[in-house]
Amino acid sequence: MSLRIIFGQELKNFVVDRKPTTQIGTWAFSFYWDNIEQIDSDFENILLTINKMELGPEFAFPYEELEQIADDLIAGRDVKL
Repeated sequence: MSLRIIFGQELKNFVVDRKPTTQIGTWAFSFYWDNIEQIDSDFENILLTINKMELGPEFAFPYEELEQIADDLIAGRDVKL
């Protein structure tokens, strides 16, 4: 299973559970760091952009948008941020 799908599924779980966006941001960086050697530049951009949510609510994506990102990753579609 690709890292994008794995990340998308885990992101979807965070969104469904309504985890704080700061926690999602921190987790996105951990995922990035744990898999850095296998991540292409487009996926890196997605992960680091989501990571910025750890800086506070002014950087947070709405849960609906996060869910769309997760669905797109799971389906193998391009993600627009």
